[in-house]
Amino acid sequence: MVGYSNLRHVVVTPSRDESVFLPKLVDSMIKQTIAPSEWIIVSHNSGKSSMDYFEEIREKYDWITIKLIEDTSQRKRGGQIAKLVNQGLSSSSIDWDFFSKIDADMVLPEDYFETIFTNFSDAPRLGIASGSCYLIEGRRKIVEFTSPDHSRGGLKTYRRQCFEEIGGIREVNGWDGIDNTLAQMNGWGTCCFSEIEVHHQRRTGSYYGLIRGCFETGKFAQSMRYYPPFILARSVHRMLRKPIVIGGISMLAGYLANSLTMKSTFNEVDVIEYLRNKQKNMLKFWK
Repeated sequence: MVGYSNLRHVVVTPSRDESVFLPKLVDSMIKQTIAPSEWIIVSHNSGKSSMDYFEEIREKYDWITIKLIEDTSQRKRGGQIAKLVNQGLSSSSIDWDFFSKIDADMVLPEDYFETIFTNFSDAPRLGIASGSCYLIEGRRKIVEFTSPDHSRGGLKTYRRQCFEEIGGIREVNGWDGIDNTLAQMNGWGTCCFSEIEVHHQRRTGSYYGLIRGCFETGKFAQSMRYYPPFILARSVHRMLRKPIVIGGISMLAGYLANSLTMKSTFNEVDVIEYLRNKQKNMLKFWK
């Protein structure tokens, strides 16, 4: 791998009125033992308080740039986020070796990128990687579970060759699962390193409330054409976490609702077949 001193690394962060969370991410980013070559914050329909903050940090750090996106769309997860990330990345002037998508509500440990790149160096076929996330609620530390081979959507780092071989980020719901699947199909490793812990300032998908977040997760699962028994098992498992029972019911309802409308359904047959076979094997393990 390219030496750390010569590493060309671009980070993109989509943001829409995240001024409550973003300062902690900025503070953690400027303290990185290996700072990004360029950090592009994509401001999507942000208000005045956010814009004032963007102007402040842009004046202090010449490696931070702000890309403004103004349109009439409402805030959404999924495909909209992927589109914003692609718009940010396409504006980069750097011929990068690695690209990271980091969400505005993350707080990185100071050696986050150094540790990530060490793992890339140790595994030449590692294509996409992330750390793991934890929440602090009261005095409790709560780890957000994800599969070991599923790099988290809010913390992804891509090796350039892998990114190009999978055709970049699809602008569809479930994009962060699709790119893991595509990478695996192309012989690349994907990993969420549980020992690299990142403070997540709010629960995944909780912007509009956890119940709606679960509903949207179910919708995205159907968009990716998840194997029905797998999403049923996942929904039952989700019932064991807050909000108890109703979270899992909401997830299943989202899956069924999207099945009826067939909105934004992913249709790459080989990817769907690969993903479903993997889910069938996971069900065997659960049994």
